Amino acid sequence: MSRFRRVKLGPWKNIKLMIAVPRDGDIWGALAPLKETSWESLITVVSGEDLSHALHGWTVPLMRNIGIDPEKRGARVAEFWCALRKGCAGADGHCHTGSGKLPSCYEPIGVPAVAAEVALAWQDGWYVLVVEGPEFSF
Repeated sequence: MSRFRRVKLGPWKNIKLMIAVPRDGDIWGALAPLKETSWESLITVVSGEDLSHALHGWTVPLMRNIGIDPEKRGARVAEFWCALRKGCAGADGHCHTGSGKLPSCYEPIGVPAVAAEVALAWQDGWYVLVVEGPEFSF
């Protein structure tokens, strides 16, 4: 089972969403380890209704509630350095959140591993979402 659902919206598919798939009754799914960390406030919780409207072409309600651009979120999280940087031939001083240039091998120190997925998604322009409440389809 997939941990995230990735969706691109809009006529040019320029709105990218990485949505946590609920697990064991928890809407946070794979993102649950980030609750009660400094990362929690940077994960956007949206209503199922707003997401449903967006998936059917009306993005206004979702965009009104989605918050700041993903790239700016990484800059707002505390600085977490990569656990691999000391032995890494490619380490160049950008191996921490907020640098805007995280390598794909990034492994943060002091936070759950899913934080790396979130940081890399933000860097690539993906909004990371948790959906609260039911969605609908036509």
